[in-house]
Amino acid sequence: MTMLQYRELASRQTGKVVIPQVLPAVARRFLDCLTAPPLGCVELRVMRASWDRFGNLHRADQISRTHLGSTFAGWYDDLARLTRDASRLTSVSGYVTINPVRRDLLARCDNHLDRARHTTKDEDVLALRWMYLDIDPLRPADVSSTDEELAAAVRRRDDILAAEPELAASALWGKSGNGTWILVRLPDYPNDAEHRRIIAEAVRSIARTYDDDQVIVDSATINPARLIGLPGTIKTKGSSRPERPWRRVTFDGAGPNAVG
Repeated sequence: MTMLQYRELASRQTGKVVIPQVLPAVARRFLDCLTAPPLGCVELRVMRASWDRFGNLHRADQISRTHLGSTFAGWYDDLARLTRDASRLTSVSGYVTINPVRRDLLARCDNHLDRARHTTKDEDVLALRWMYLDIDPLRPADVSSTDEELAAAVRRRDDILAAEPELAASALWGKSGNGTWILVRLPDYPNDAEHRRIIAEAVRSIARTYDDDQVIVDSATINPARLIGLPGTIKTKGSSRPERPWRRVTFDGAGPNAVG
């Protein structure tokens, strides 16, 4: 058992919240797969956040109960710098765009994080590279999942991968902290209405097949500028409690055809 696993186990047993650190190697491995071959740039976004005096970003209410925080964003074509900045996230969730973004947006905030007035829009996406399946257990809004709810989402993800071998061969997959995710590699479709429609119909078809009263495939993840939780960071929804703890976003596997 690693020291991190020991600390996380101790936090469950004592009821005390132990905030794990970001795992940069996991984030970088995911980003390498997400962005191959290179095209445009990637946005890193952090919401309701505040800096501390050491230059780390926290969820704003962890610093002050009266501070709502700000949205921070940066656009990156340097994955080492993106990974470095993601490593400064503490008790706050970090997200990245799944599809390649036009390089013009580097001029907003070039390879660093800062307070954002604008973020990536659908029309800023250069190509539709990934179809996103967000597999979530049903639970009250704005709370983390229980271990049982997360396990149900993992089983559903694995059921989809086993039943759809062609999809699995072109997929990346992991856990979102509270549920699971699958990204399916597309042939860099044009970002136009017809291809958006094809992707939306595919996601809705999968949802109709695999949804039940415990776990659903979220059909709202179809817009081109969609964000995904960055693996290696932690998902900080609601308050972390022993029965509904904050957990790390993971990158669990990749099919042989997933990386272009």
